Amino acid sequence: MEFYILITDTKECKINNFILDSISGYIEASTGKKILLRELSSNKAYEWVFSKTIINEETKNWISSFLSSHNIDCNFIKSGKNRKKKLLLADMDSTIIEEESLDQLGKLIGKEKNIIEITEDAMNGIIDFEEALIRRVAMLKGHSADILDILKEKININVGAKELIKTMNFNGSKTILVSGGFTFLTEYLKSILGFTYAHANSLEITQQKDTPPIISGKVIEPILNKNSKLEYLRMYIEKYKLNDTDTICVGDGANDIEMIKNADFGVSFNGKKILDEEANIHFKNTNLRGLLYAQGYSDKEIIK
Repeated sequence: MEFYILITDTKECKINNFILDSISGYIEASTGKKILLRELSSNKAYEWVFSKTIINEETKNWISSFLSSHNIDCNFIKSGKNRKKKLLLADMDSTIIEEESLDQLGKLIGKEKNIIEITEDAMNGIIDFEEALIRRVAMLKGHSADILDILKEKININVGAKELIKTMNFNGSKTILVSGGFTFLTEYLKSILGFTYAHANSLEITQQKDTPPIISGKVIEPILNKNSKLEYLRMYIEKYKLNDTDTICVGDGANDIEMIKNADFGVSFNGKKILDEEANIHFKNTNLRGLLYAQGYSDKEIIK
């Protein structure tokens, strides 16, 4: 088992010698030892590597506070030989893509405000995900299914998503997109990003003779929820004969809690407080490359 202090910042790329020397100096002063410092990405990602736990809570708190004042992410990671994970499960909305897809559909039909309010409550765990999904989808009733294709052209893929999927695929990992959103979008993202599999909910579309397809306002059951995400995690662990320690999961809201809690690396990516409390890795100032840095990948190992 090895231990790492990982610091990352891909927003402003401002990790400089002052930052590194300050942390190295504090670690040496508090432990009496010089610790190996490894560069993963110039000015963006560095880690200190330990063979055993020698960092106490006081030192952790000082490092965290110091880096927080500079808007730099800090994660304390422990891992065995399987630090590079064999299975990734990733949420879609506000994780792989910048947007919340249902919010954007609401924008296209002039009901953005109504839908966003429900989305926020669901992501913060204030209302049940299934209830929120059913209420939001009902607002789409009667609208042309053409808006689904329009949405594909409007979404933005988060920085680092392509490198994350390509790099893990290249290294033999299985990459799974699992979303409480919809299959029309997850299948599209699977095709352009290269996910191994994708799972999501299905919108019911109706069509009368000689008329264009219409959104019925219903979700085809069963509904994919937070428990479903955990079930997929367990299913793929069994399918590929993996261990829990081979897994990394990433999301941002309450619907991701169960898979995040049960992954070896459970990542909150710009997550809500309710998810932050359950995750063991957090990124606020780092793009999705952070998931690769957390696994020990350096820039020269990342597939672009």
